Amino acid sequence: MSQSVLTDTISALLASGTPHWGSGGSVLDGGSTGVAVTVSYAFLTSSRQVAAADASGFATMSTAQRAAVRQALAAWSAVANITFVETTDTANATIAFATNRQNGQSAAYTYYPSTAAQGGEVFIANDSPSNSNPVSGSYGYMTLVHEIGHALGLKHPGNYNAGSGGGAEPPYLASAQDNYAYSVMSYYSNASLPSGSYLTGPSLYDIAAIQYLYGANMATAAGDSGYALNTGGFTTLWDPTGRNSLDGSAQTAALSLDLREGSFSTAGNTTFLALAYGTRVQMATGGSGDDSFTVNSLGDSLNGGTGNDTVVFSGASAQYRLARLDNGSYIVSGVEGNDLLTSIEYLLFSDRTTALASLSVASFDPLRYIASNADLIAAFGANAAAGTAHLTGYGVYEGRSLTGFDPYNYLAGYGDLLNAFGSNVTAATQHFIQNGYREGRNSTSFDVLSYEASNPDLIAAFRGNSEAAELHYIQFGRFEGRSFTAFNAAAYLAANPDVAAAYGGSLTGARQHYIQFGYAEGRALA
Repeated sequence: MSQSVLTDTISALLASGTPHWGSGGSVLDGGSTGVAVTVSYAFLTSSRQVAAADASGFATMSTAQRAAVRQALAAWSAVANITFVETTDTANATIAFATNRQNGQSAAYTYYPSTAAQGGEVFIANDSPSNSNPVSGSYGYMTLVHEIGHALGLKHPGNYNAGSGGGAEPPYLASAQDNYAYSVMSYYSNASLPSGSYLTGPSLYDIAAIQYLYGANMATAAGDSGYALNTGGFTTLWDPTGRNSLDGSAQTAALSLDLREGSFSTAGNTTFLALAYGTRVQMATGGSGDDSFTVNSLGDSLNGGTGNDTVVFSGASAQYRLARLDNGSYIVSGVEGNDLLTSIEYLLFSDRTTALASLSVASFDPLRYIASNADLIAAFGANAAAGTAHLTGYGVYEGRSLTGFDPYNYLAGYGDLLNAFGSNVTAATQHFIQNGYREGRNSTSFDVLSYEASNPDLIAAFRGNSEAAELHYIQFGRFEGRSFTAFNAAAYLAANPDVAAAYGGSLTGARQHYIQFGYAEGRALA
């Protein structure tokens, strides 16, 4: 979701004037947001402590109700920088809780943050049976989560308000988003959520809005966390740190797990999980159904389990490179970075779906991986097994380069290496790790763009595949006396002003354009 759209959804949940709590029970406005706060709360014990309008049928909360309040407060503080402190000083508490009789007009109501005596007071209806024992997962418990949202400064995201002739002030969420999947502040259920259960904490947009007001709680679930999937209830997960995993191995329904922040995951036709904005998930395991996984850009390790499983990528197939590891897993590098796939049968790109079994995939080159990362050269030398172990244990998640070192260019760029190794790129890679890196050699010395641009038959044959062009030089071109200067980049730019404008007069850009486009377009060379 774009930042502007997210801002609009947050706005749909902020009370008019953006009132929210500051230190000592003070009330801040939209000019001061994102600040951590300590909020005191108390349980009112007498009708004399409340306004006459709230005193009808007054009763203090029961032990069960108080326990539910504490749990609901913890659900909000888990996502935002709000520290709740319980006090018996009801006169000075920032938020106060009680019950009263509401005559069927509402299940509860709350006063927004304000310096008035009623500011932050929460009343649940003691003539509503759902409130008598509001255990987690019940409607009564969700009511408490909802009302605490009001007490912290959130409004309804639609034009409605129980027990009142008027509705909430605009702006509003779009009708398709005005439901529990997006906000506990909504009045509307979502048919795709698990039946028979209610929310146990704030939803996707609630978390974004409360973090806007008070800042995000970055200490929640510190370190690496694993989450066993529960498809019988709906949860919005907030976990901003560590390397985190979703475990669906016990599930039999087809899972659709979307690892991107702000996304929803389903089991069959049931939506059971959302990932709050800022949540990090890098690992996921499927169950026995035909599962799908949508990758993010954090570097993911995905295990499909049994069934026919699919991984979904955002780009076209040509934007990705695949390699097979010795254990049968695959490493896919492309638009989202590197992803490690185990027990996956299909890849879904923006332009096609591909069965992995139908592809001829090169083996992962652990030496090239080591050569592409200077610290790994120092740590492992030419230990291929150590390189593979590092990739699967760390490199995928660290966004490491798999192909930053080009062994073909390395060979082609040094005559002594060509004489020593011929076309043996494995030997060349070992040389770089053991000697060439220390000697200050690199894999960019060979001017492959000039070589390919100067030989149109190579453009036609390799279509800009630089490694193929480099290998051609190693195997054939150096013996054939192929030209590096037949293509005049400056003359090409002069003959094609639009290319010169697009590439800012870059000679390298001119060579790239001719190889990728200009040759096929029949562009003038001079």
